[in-house]
Amino acid sequence: MIKRNIFYYSSAFLLLLSLLLIPAESAETLDNILSNIQKVYDGISDMKANFVQKTTSSSLGGAQNSEGVVYFKKPGMMRWEYASPGKDIIVNNGDTIWVYQPDLGQVMVSSFSSESSPLAKHFLSGMRNIKNDFDVRLEGETPADYTLILIPRIPQPSIKKIHIIVDKKTFFVNGTSTFDPFGSVASVRFSNIKINTSLQKSLFNLEIPQGVRVVKPQ
Repeated sequence: MIKRNIFYYSSAFLLLLSLLLIPAESAETLDNILSNIQKVYDGISDMKANFVQKTTSSSLGGAQNSEGVVYFKKPGMMRWEYASPGKDIIVNNGDTIWVYQPDLGQVMVSSFSSESSPLAKHFLSGMRNIKNDFDVRLEGETPADYTLILIPRIPQPSIKKIHIIVDKKTFFVNGTSTFDPFGSVASVRFSNIKINTSLQKSLFNLEIPQGVRVVKPQ
């Protein structure tokens, strides 16, 4: 049960980081791509999308597939609602993270700042301030999208490299794969993306149901 909790939370957090970390490089084509991405995300105040997630981990004995709906809102708020295989909900209001597991009757509550890199506070708005953190290259393209690869300039404990799939028409980040130093890969693809729908801030707080056990870090 503890392994599953780590599995879901780590995957969601790595995927959030992978959407944040989009720096620039000297190549003109890549500069243009990144400039367009920044313009798009500068104009987004909130976002909702369906997601399909696949996480592989040798320590957890194979692959885990999941799907659901994710919500983001500036500044630094997110909500992941899993539809399968479990009904877990991960909520971050910018200060507090709740990881609610209904089938276990528990919710883990922790400070966002104590669990996460400060970079994660900049989702949807922090793409312009972290250009020196990664080496990035244009790995390839299809008629529909570009694939970018990001390598941390300074080693990070949870990220070895990140692959990002960028839609050529909209410049939305439609997919990511985050590789950690231990051989785990968290991949996600987004669909049915909706932006600027005036998501309510209340969506990014969790009302803890009566009778649910609250677990806090020691």
